[in-house]
Formats: sequence, C-alpha cells, structure tokens
Amino acid sequence: MTTPRNNHERNIFMDAIVTSPDFALQPGLTHGVVGPNGSGKTTLLRQIAGQHQSGRLQVFGQRPFDNRAVTDRTILMGIDNPLVDGWNISKLMRLGSARWSTWNTARAEELQQRFELPSKNYSALSRGQKSAMGIIMAVASGCELMLLDEPYLGLDVEKRQVFYDVLREEHGRTIVISTHHLNELSGHLDTVLMLNGMKHGAVAELIDGILEVTGHPENIDRLLNRLQITPLLRESTALGDRVIVDAIALGADNVFDTASALDLRASEVNLERAVLALGEEGLA
Repeated sequence: MTTPRNNHERNIFMDAIVTSPDFALQPGLTHGVVGPNGSGKTTLLRQIAGQHQSGRLQVFGQRPFDNRAVTDRTILMGIDNPLVDGWNISKLMRLGSARWSTWNTARAEELQQRFELPSKNYSALSRGQKSAMGIIMAVASGCELMLLDEPYLGLDVEKRQVFYDVLREEHGRTIVISTHHLNELSGHLDTVLMLNGMKHGAVAELIDGILEVTGHPENIDRLLNRLQITPLLRESTALGDRVIVDAIALGADNVFDTASALDLRASEVNLERAVLALGEEGLA
C-alpha cells in the first residue's frame, strides 16, 4: 500500500475496512462501485470477498484471499454468485445458520415474507426471486462487510422498493454495491468508487461540487477564463452552450456568483451525470 501523504490520509487508511493503494472504504458506510461493463466491478468484489487474488488490497487489515479471518466476516451475493440449485429455500436458510454465527433467522423469515419469496428450489426461482434470495442471505448473515453485486437484477418495481427499504434499515453496516443504477441508489450511497481512473469520493461532495452552467458561448468562455478551469464536458445546443465543471476545489458559491454576474445559469447535477462527467462514459 502506498504511504499516506498526511495525517488525515493516514487516519482514513488506518480506520478503513477495505484499503488499496488507490482507495479506502470506511466502516459503517454504503459504498457504490461504478464503471462500464468489463471495468472490473465483479472482480473487485470477489477480491474483497477473498475469492480472487488481490495484489495489495487489504480487508480488515489482512490479505483477503482464502483467509478465514476475512471470509467469516464478509459475504458476497449477486446474480453471478448463485446458491445451490437443488436446495430449497429452507435448506439454504439452514446453510446460512450453520455458516455464520451471526445469522439472524427471524430477519431471514421476515425478508422472505416481504419479498414474497416462495418456498421452492432455488433452480425454480425467477431471476428476480434469485436476486431477492441473495439479498436475504446477505442481510441475515449478519456479516460486518456485505458485498452486493448488482443485487436488484430482475426485481420488479415493488420488490426494488423493498430492497431500497432494506438498504435504509441496514445503514450502519459496511455495504459495498456494484451498480449501473446510480440515480435510483444515490439516496442510499455515502460514497462512490469510480473504477475508470480509480476516483473515490463522498456522494454529497460530488453532488454539491459538480455543477452545470448554461448560457451564451462567449459568456461561458469568460467564466472558464475567470475561474481558470477546464470543463469536464462541453456541449452546444440551440439555446447556448452547456458545460459541467468540477467546483470542489473552487467552491460552488464561487461558480454560482461568477455565473450570475455573467448572466449564466448554474445548477447542481444528479449523481449519475456527475460520475459520467468525471470520466465514467459507458456507465449505462
């Protein structure tokens, strides 16, 4: 792991549950992992879970690969991490109880009812029902570190809402979610890890600091010159130019004030657009 540059960064790495030379995931937060298909989201989760070799990645201060001290405290669930086809729901629940000393049977049964999951063999479940079963296993395991690989796949609108409700209820555990649905999840995430360029930041900081400015092209040029910034994205429309700028270092108020003085309109962007502007092309 690279040497932290200052005391603040050193504390971040010391307190983190998951660390690498490029990022640190703090305990008790919900972290989103985003990137285009093939960028390594599933691979990263499997490395954290101790299923793949992981270079300089550490989990709970240790190398995670095939390490019982890590795997006993970690669970990875998702459509690409299937359960045993020939087993029914009750038997899978018993497996969870035998595998994790922190297993919560009452929570598992409650979630089975909320997801309206039928008591049949895993192989007979629909894709959405399999996703629901993975969510139930992850939550009921009680593991300190819960890894969810696109856990909502196949869930209908009603069951997705159940999933988001459960995420809200579980906030305070360390949760890492790979996702293509940032807008839906943005209210549940504390940080976002962007695998393209390996950027990692707090959601509140991204939403507050990435701004869109629209107006006459010449005034847009004046704004960029005054603030000495290069736009993350610039587009021309019939109504003028639109730029997205990173105002985290400048301060959002500085951008808003300068835009107002130049008869330009500045506004915040949603999380998905902020991430796209920071380099996550092809996210959707």
